Amino acid sequence: MPNTELPPGLGEAGGESHPLPTSELLIHLVESCANDEMTVGELIDGLGGRAFSIILLLLTLPIAVPGPPGLPTIFAVPLLILTTQLWLGRASPWLPGFVRRRRFSRPALLIVLRKVRPTLSRLESICRPRLTDMTGSTGQRWIGVFFFLCAIVLTNPVPIPFSHLPLALALAVLSLGFVERDGVIIILGAIAALAGIAINLLGFKILHLG
Repeated sequence: MPNTELPPGLGEAGGESHPLPTSELLIHLVESCANDEMTVGELIDGLGGRAFSIILLLLTLPIAVPGPPGLPTIFAVPLLILTTQLWLGRASPWLPGFVRRRRFSRPALLIVLRKVRPTLSRLESICRPRLTDMTGSTGQRWIGVFFFLCAIVLTNPVPIPFSHLPLALALAVLSLGFVERDGVIIILGAIAALAGIAINLLGFKILHLG
């Protein structure tokens, strides 16, 4: 198995500080794999105990930029499984074998991460621990519930190109707030996600009337 372990000292979303910004941390994680392909399981194993918040961000980012049809569903399935566990208060993530074995292109993921790095860096510059009860044990379970409902929408996107992007972008913002323990960013991401869901519902209504 490729070595995807994070360097010592990179803290988790639960409270320890980490010297690398999240955007750099994610790129380092993917770059540390020597193969051209990675599996979802390898990513999770590399993150260890700090997995939930970072994996939510890592699985959301690829669908927050324009990509091929079907991409939202590929990443939404593990999102559904992980957010259910977060909702139920599980301490560390678990995925079934068929999801852990799902392979994807490491270079393609690096392209996505580098493309979104400037935006993430700007958001990171305003993130700081605020309203930290939202990332406590109870808050995390509510995040799991909300994220689960949003992931359901992502598994059934409106058949209009890129109609999923507003919701995916909002969830990426919410995930970053989760990683950085910033309740204000989490709230803003949740509000934007509701708008993204509304866009999807409107799209279905337009298609139905058409």
